[in-house]
This record gives sequence, structure tokens and C-alpha cells, in this order.
Amino acid sequence: MPIKRELDGMNGLKSHIRLASPGTDLYRQGDLCPNYFLVIDGWVALSVVLDDGSCQILDFVLPGTLLGFQSDPDAHLYHSARCLSFVRVCRYPRQDFDAVIAANPRLALLLSRQAASSEARVHAHLVNVGLRSARERIAHLLLELYLRAHRRPPTKPGDVLHLPVTQSHVGQAVGLTAIHVSRTLTLLREQRVVHLANHVLTVLDPVALIGIAGTNIGACDILVAPLATPDIRSFGSRVMDHTGHSATRFHSTAAIGWSVDPNPVSSPQRRLHRAYRS
Repeated sequence: MPIKRELDGMNGLKSHIRLASPGTDLYRQGDLCPNYFLVIDGWVALSVVLDDGSCQILDFVLPGTLLGFQSDPDAHLYHSARCLSFVRVCRYPRQDFDAVIAANPRLALLLSRQAASSEARVHAHLVNVGLRSARERIAHLLLELYLRAHRRPPTKPGDVLHLPVTQSHVGQAVGLTAIHVSRTLTLLREQRVVHLANHVLTVLDPVALIGIAGTNIGACDILVAPLATPDIRSFGSRVMDHTGHSATRFHSTAAIGWSVDPNPVSSPQRRLHRAYRS
């Protein structure tokens, strides 16, 4: 947690540790919040609720993120931050924290990188909702959460992620009804791609999940280790089996967050390397 490490080394900045239970709002849409919140443990959902009660989840917040930071500190907050699990946060008075940012270029840089990462993720979510099918949307979201939580892609069948997210949360994040989400998750389970039950995501086929999710996920604010060097030909044929796209078409792009090395080493297998760096 780079931001936390930077803050821990500062004298005179008062913080208050708070433990919030699931369903608690750290702040609500429309509030004038006098504090910032640094998430230490747990998951938080950022959401907007319309007058008719419909809800859109904008993002899922994982540990290491500073909440409440906005362009106009005197503006009403445009979203709510609700705890999905038990959450431990450090609360900082806004006025004191702003003074520290002004005097600490490194902290300002870290916060600007967090903001850029969040913006990129918002753009990826917009593409997800606007252009992808229900199956692709859900695969994209689940893969994103796995990458952000584990800081690496799933690499073998049976890789697991414990996440406090319900089917309703998934629907609110990708613009689908709970019934549609349930049907789509059933389809993905029957196709042996993923299984989501009792807050446990099990990746049954990592290659298929990456292929279904698409190629534009580069919004995750993480460093990921390269995948083990798979045979790109079998990789493409397996993705074709699950997506209906030809291997040639798939090879013209790349797996999520990765690009194909145009100058492979002596090995007959092509290397997959990181296409996005924080």
C-alpha cells in the first residue's frame, strides 16, 4: 500500500482507525464529507442511486485506496461508499490532509496515479456496458476483480478468489438484471469457465475466461507477472471454442492486459508480456 506507507511516515497527521460492518456507508451520495478514508482491509462499493431507486455500481474498492478525494473539496459527493464486507479504514480530516498533500510531492504523485487508474477503470467499464454481451461483461468484471485482488492473472484451473459480491452487485456493476446475471453465470459454469457460489469465485478455465472477457481491460492499477508461456496456437483454438471467434481474429489482438511479442525468442512458443504498466 504505497499511499499508506507514505502517510505512516508523516508526523502531525492525525488518523482515526475505524472498523465498519457490511452494509455501512462510509459516506453517502449528496454528503459534504469532512474526511478522507484510506481502506486498509475489506471491500467497498461505490454507487450512484437515481430518484427511482435504481442503483449503478461505479467501482469496487480494494485495500490501499483513498476515498473521498475529488476535484472540488467543497462539492457534495456524487456517489456513496458502502462496505461489502468488514472494512478497516483510516479516517483523515480533509483540511489537514490537503495541507499535507500540498507539501508532499510524492504523496501528490501517488494520488494522481490512483486517480488515473480509477479513470482508466471507468473507461473500461463504459466499454464493457456499451459494447459487450452479457457473457462478456460478466467475464470481464470477474477477471478484473481477480487481477486486482491477486495482482496476477489466473494461471491454472481451480484458482480461487473470495469476494463479498452477490449476483445483485454483479448486475448493478454491468447493467444487467439479477435474473440475467444468474442465467449467464449458469452458462459460464456449464461451459466450465468459472463457478461463482457462496462468495467464492473458482476459475475453471483461465484461458477461456481471458478470451471471453475481451482485450481492453488495461484499467487495472496493478503489476502482474507474465503468464507461463502457453502455445499461442492452442491458446487461440481454445478461445475459439468458447467465443466463436476464429483463432486468426483473436491473434490479431491479445489476451486481456497482455500483448503478443512480435519478436519471439528462440523458443517456438511466443512470449506473452505485460502491455500495461502502472
